[in-house]
Amino acid sequence: MKYWKQGFYAAYQKGAIEITEKYWKELLDGQSAGLIIVENEKGYPILKGYEPTLLELKARKIAELQAYDASESVNSFSIGNVSGWLNKSTRVGLMNSISIERESGRSETTIWLGNTKLVLSIEKAIDMLQQIELYALACYNTTQGHINAINQLEREIYYFKEIELLS
Repeated sequence: MKYWKQGFYAAYQKGAIEITEKYWKELLDGQSAGLIIVENEKGYPILKGYEPTLLELKARKIAELQAYDASESVNSFSIGNVSGWLNKSTRVGLMNSISIERESGRSETTIWLGNTKLVLSIEKAIDMLQQIELYALACYNTTQGHINAINQLEREIYYFKEIELLS
């Protein structure tokens, strides 16, 4: 026999509930499978599915959103049959370098997209970088708006709970 009093014991503890060896193994097997051991209203140990807190759900959803925002599904563009992405620091550096090239009278520039060398007119390269920057800014604003909405939902849920308590 085993004993339960907010945990398992091999020997009786004052106020403990006696459980069979078989049930003890069932509880441990359930716990190994991802369930949690809780007490019912009489203090008897039972298995229950884990219910994440609102903060855990919020963090999980924000992490999913940020992972998507950082993925190739969002961070990608194509020129012809060549696809890739230029991160913020690369875009800023290229814009500065290409502006200097334009001021020095050059008409073409080179941009590397992964392992592919692209030779573009200065004007086309600047236009492309501006379009990518506007797209990246729109993506950033959309992601931040979603994060804000997730955070607002948390506040709204607490607000509605307070209203229920006052009713």
